[in-house]
Amino acid sequence: MSNNNARLQRLASYASLTVALTLVVVKIYAWVATGSVALLSSLVDSFLDVMASAITVIAVRLALRPADAEHRFGHGKAEGLAALAQGLIIAGSAGYVFFEAVNHLLEPQTVRAPELGMGVMGLSILFTLALVSFQRYVIRQTSSMAISADAAHYRTDVIINIGVAVAIPIAAWTGFVIIDPAVGIIIALYILWTTYGIAAEALGVLLDRELPAEQREKIYAIAISHEKVRGFHDLRTRFGGNHYFIQFHLELDPETTLLETHLILDEVEDAVRAEFPNSDIIVHADPIGFEEPRDTFNE
Repeated sequence: MSNNNARLQRLASYASLTVALTLVVVKIYAWVATGSVALLSSLVDSFLDVMASAITVIAVRLALRPADAEHRFGHGKAEGLAALAQGLIIAGSAGYVFFEAVNHLLEPQTVRAPELGMGVMGLSILFTLALVSFQRYVIRQTSSMAISADAAHYRTDVIINIGVAVAIPIAAWTGFVIIDPAVGIIIALYILWTTYGIAAEALGVLLDRELPAEQREKIYAIAISHEKVRGFHDLRTRFGGNHYFIQFHLELDPETTLLETHLILDEVEDAVRAEFPNSDIIVHADPIGFEEPRDTFNE
């Protein structure tokens, strides 16, 4: 991984933690002033964001360590572990918010100081949108699993904050106080729904799931397009959190010399790496027509 990509991942993780800490402070003040359960749900989410962002900072630092004698494939799966931990933390926050919202639904309470609550939520929306925009840029540059999971739950925060910003004035100015806990329940259910996607993607990395079919087809198309490649088989792929691992066999004419074979493989590797910059590629050469056991999963 380039030094610039590593720097971007660190900056994104630090920015996430800074925003989470800032929002916790302002939301504590606003919740005490308003008594809004919807705002409480947002506060709890931000408090757990601090934990999730701290995990991201640690995971990114670990994942960026170079390969060593005991970890020859690097430490990229630390990002998958971080994403899974974030999913569990977010699910826990959703459970707490749901519990509090149900209690306030059964015993509605008046929302105080709605203007303050709206102002804090507006500030939260602006901060979160700025962070998500920066995270999306970093993801495009680095393909970081940890930053991607962090960005996913901050995107849910934008929806949460908008919902809270709408619920507070309605509950305070119309006297329809059950709207506040009702929004809290909706937010909790939405958080649980988004958590599933984060956890599923993290487990895919940890369990070495193959890359999507369209990416595998792209690898095949690049490799087979070389004028001296006669066949392609045994493609195996996985994503290691911040790094792709790709291996496959190429079939060449039996008369191809060892030097020519080496040059062909290098050219194919370079072409694949141009499409998958953060990748570790292993290519094996076979003479065309040579009989050998092959994967049953693909040709």
